[in-house]
Amino acid sequence: MKTYETFDHTADIGIRVFGTTLEEVFVHAAEALFDVLTDLDSIRKDLTREIEINGSDREDLLVRWLGELLYLCEGEGYLFREFSIFHLTPTSLKAVARGERFDPARHEFKTEIKAITYHQVEVVQKDGIWIGKVIFDI
Repeated sequence: MKTYETFDHTADIGIRVFGTTLEEVFVHAAEALFDVLTDLDSIRKDLTREIEINGSDREDLLVRWLGELLYLCEGEGYLFREFSIFHLTPTSLKAVARGERFDPARHEFKTEIKAITYHQVEVVQKDGIWIGKVIFDI
């Protein structure tokens, strides 16, 4: 099973992520975010960052999760490539992200993402597969 796909959305980029569990959807969404931003293979796993997020429902939680990761990238200079979720409910998430600080000698941004939007956000289970959908404002 593929982990994610992109789709065009008027001047934005949408992603649709797939998983056999809800945790996989959140992990694959984070991987897709950084894959859209830069080359995942260029990111080392030298540091670990614990992340705790709360939301009002699964969709809000997904947007807040990706928004926090985007903030850590844009605001604090982190790039991540590996994610482990050790607690997930419809309204809370605790995870570990592994990566490194941005190094202009080794990293190049492919796409600038301004924000994670709530427009058409969706987290559903269909035919035993979890699917998440979110749009990045570029």
